[in-house]
Amino acid sequence: MHQRHKRILDMLQSGGIRIKSAARELGVTEMTLRRDLRELEAKKLALLVKGGALPHPARYEPEQTDTVLLERKFAIARALFLRILPSDTIFISTGSTSLAFAKIVARQNVLPMTVVTNSLSVASVLFRSCCKVILLGGELRSNSLDLVGPIAEKNIEEYHVDWLVSGCDGAYSDYGFYTSDVSLSNLEKKSIGIADHVAIIADSTKFGRKALTRFAALKDIELLVTDEALSDEDCRKLKKASIEIIKVPLEPSP
Repeated sequence: MHQRHKRILDMLQSGGIRIKSAARELGVTEMTLRRDLRELEAKKLALLVKGGALPHPARYEPEQTDTVLLERKFAIARALFLRILPSDTIFISTGSTSLAFAKIVARQNVLPMTVVTNSLSVASVLFRSCCKVILLGGELRSNSLDLVGPIAEKNIEEYHVDWLVSGCDGAYSDYGFYTSDVSLSNLEKKSIGIADHVAIIADSTKFGRKALTRFAALKDIELLVTDEALSDEDCRKLKKASIEIIKVPLEPSP
């Protein structure tokens, strides 16, 4: 590893850096520092935020090794951003595509907005963004930086949001959307109840498989953002349930 990269990682351990001051301390231009940070971000060691960087929370998330699938998740997240923003209040749930959406919001949103979340990863991504972030209390899951349990379920009842943004572990176009964690499912059901509109962001590979527990029926969902590989039959069933569908290309635009 480049010696300067090691210094940057040491600086990040204090909780984060600001581009301007860190560039001066390292004796490099801001452009050079941003390039270094992008390289560290690609290795999931740093996370770029507005005006600075943080230690990358994804090291606690399931590893995403499929670069094509990762690009697809960001394309889905970007399409959702264009569809529902500007918005005053959003609840962002857990999952890799929800985290991608939070990154898009942090980098592209320029208007004040309140985000409620149970994800420490989402909260850290939005640090120093235009968003006011409200983090639920609760019990930390053992396999990811998400808060669940009775305290989180009680906390969420105090809020109201324009949009809920959620991913899923599985989906059936004639039945609903699933997650593999019962505690998370209970919180997801509560989050649907506080939102005027509910959006699911999930790539087409999630369809045709069920996880442990259903957290949303078709009637609960207003918008699905996915990729163009979603089958015509799935689209027909979802549209029959009055769900708006946005499909992004499988390949990024040149």
